[in-house]
Amino acid sequence: MRTSRRSSVLLALFALVSSAFAQQSPKGKAAETATTSLLQMNAAYLQTPAVQKPQLLTPFLNMAVQRQQLLSSLMQTNPADVLRIAVPNNIRSTMPASVQSYVEQTVQAQGVLEVLVEDSTSGSKMHYGLTTAAGKLSLHFSDQAPTILLTGSIVQVSGVKVNNDLALTSSPSSTSGGTSSMTVSSTSTPGVSGAVNTLVILINFQDTPTSQPWTPSAVQNMVFTQTSSWDLENSFQSTWLTGDVAGWFTIPVASTNCATSTIKSDALSAAQAAGYNLASYSHFIYLMSSNTGCTAWWGLATIGGSDVWVNGQYNIAVHVFAHEMGHNFGLYHSHTVDCATQVLCSSGTSSEYGDGFDSMGASTYKAPHFNAFQKERLGWLNSSVQPPITTVTSSGSYQLGPYEGQDANPKALKILQSGRTNSYYYLELRQALGFDGFLSTSSDVMNGVLLHLGSPSNANSSDLLDLTPSSPSSFSHPALVLGQSYTDSALGVTITPTAVSTTGATVQVSFGPAVCTSANPTIAVSPLQSAYVTSGTPVNFTLTVKDNDSTSCAPATFNLNASIPAGWTAVWSTSALSLSPGASVSATLTVTSLAGTPDGFYNVGVSATNASAATSTASTAATYVISTPTPLSINIATNQSSYLPGQTVVASVTVLSGTSPDAGTSVTVQVVSPNGKTTTLSGTTGSNGVASVSYKLSKRAVVGTYGANANMAILGTAGGSATTGARTTFVVQ
Repeated sequence: MRTSRRSSVLLALFALVSSAFAQQSPKGKAAETATTSLLQMNAAYLQTPAVQKPQLLTPFLNMAVQRQQLLSSLMQTNPADVLRIAVPNNIRSTMPASVQSYVEQTVQAQGVLEVLVEDSTSGSKMHYGLTTAAGKLSLHFSDQAPTILLTGSIVQVSGVKVNNDLALTSSPSSTSGGTSSMTVSSTSTPGVSGAVNTLVILINFQDTPTSQPWTPSAVQNMVFTQTSSWDLENSFQSTWLTGDVAGWFTIPVASTNCATSTIKSDALSAAQAAGYNLASYSHFIYLMSSNTGCTAWWGLATIGGSDVWVNGQYNIAVHVFAHEMGHNFGLYHSHTVDCATQVLCSSGTSSEYGDGFDSMGASTYKAPHFNAFQKERLGWLNSSVQPPITTVTSSGSYQLGPYEGQDANPKALKILQSGRTNSYYYLELRQALGFDGFLSTSSDVMNGVLLHLGSPSNANSSDLLDLTPSSPSSFSHPALVLGQSYTDSALGVTITPTAVSTTGATVQVSFGPAVCTSANPTIAVSPLQSAYVTSGTPVNFTLTVKDNDSTSCAPATFNLNASIPAGWTAVWSTSALSLSPGASVSATLTVTSLAGTPDGFYNVGVSATNASAATSTASTAATYVISTPTPLSINIATNQSSYLPGQTVVASVTVLSGTSPDAGTSVTVQVVSPNGKTTTLSGTTGSNGVASVSYKLSKRAVVGTYGANANMAILGTAGGSATTGARTTFVVQ
């Protein structure tokens, strides 16, 4: 009867989880429900007698498989949810081995980073991979992905692993409470000069072996004449392309299969077999005839790496190779942010490829120059013998030469816009020269200066600014033209072109008093997921607030608020934080759940609002996890009931989680002799839940009854606890 009742309870749990998967609820909520049920299954399994466990294992295993599939899907869309509901390693270790293989695991790894970017007509997509000694991991960031890393960087990561996917944050401070982070051991430096020896490999596929849309000589001209000329002009004669075109090669991959790693390895093998010495090339372009499996993109490249894939079903042109090689050189895209009627704003509509005056933006079939921010990153401006950028720190009249001119005149002005973000304005005089010849139809650009905003500490921060924000399609004519001025009141600077011609421009820069500009604060909460606790347990969360107001603002006071389930309590260490612009301060929030609250994941919302500017606010959330642990029991026994002086007493301490062995638990054993002398021994339970300790009796051991008291040293790995120990006795005769 007992077996039937226990089985029916567990089957009801399994039915509950199945229905959670069947409902059309958000994936995150479904994952919460599945995780709670998985923990309930584990608790029931642990308390089931050993003879009855096999009949419960299959549905337990099926549940773990279904939940893993859900987390794998969630990893692609919302890795933050994976971090939020992940089962801790100590609880995972109490599950049967077959179930553990389908349950996520918190891991640490070190390896070589690969940063890949897909380029398509509909947008861009980033991919991050880490090659470790144990294999390759795909990285999925719960927050903004890092923008300082390049392919080849050596990084250390910690996060939650599901199959070969890893959820993590990009913050080295581990804002998720220690479960996830990334730290950089070393990173390569962007920049390129001299000849870039490149091998272009022409590829078709096993099902399209006769597809050869271009001749090798045409590709040779496109890459090593036209694109190389573009690099020479852009780099002021410091960088160019050399190399060879290999193929056509038919590789054993279908034209419907976008297996880029396989395509790369097969292409390299074919070129090597044809006699090309791969070691003599620093970069490789895999030019595919047409791969319909890769229709999501027309180009794929490693940022800071050596590999480029071009899907040949799209036209090939200078801008294609210049753009993708730009990624190889270490560049991200050149964007725009639409701030409606403003030039700058704290939030706006971002366009990944919005900068049509830069080949790292939406250059269509033209190939404009990279902007000054991008060229400075590459060392093509303001480096060694390259043309200078004039850094402006005081009021005055400054000269600019035509941006495309192959001379030593200043090519840009650089003005610090924000010391907190290390952002600069970059001013350029663009003219219809060389590869920028298409500007002959953009009279406003040629009669003014272009302004970009970028931060040298953020490789992905290049933004073209719109100096005519009230005009329709204004990013088509964004220049600050002759006779107009742009004022950044927060910085206290005014920029005015006073003379513009085909031979140069004069720009007046005037610094004056700055005006206070309020901005939303930045907040972060730690941990993102609490430890697994029983209901009624106080849990501390740390909220860190950063004041993003402009430097001319007075210190601000930020009121702190919390949102918790009904009946719970939330107590701040302080209800308000006062801090200066650019500064960060933390406060502690202690949340206590209502006793008797069911097991599950509960949202704790936090916010910070500027007391003098209520519109300046920010909010985020953490998760309070309630999980009732399986009760632990402890027992101690000696290998004999009586001993002679000089013999060794072996005491075995057994720790059980329900009816299952509890491994990895530290225990202490105190041996008390008849005269009151106490000896403390320690051990750790093995996979059988047993820890053995030895006590050597001296040859003059006191005769009489000894006590042996066993106690838990730390919490058991099942997440439960034991406040009472166990005792036994033995006799020395």
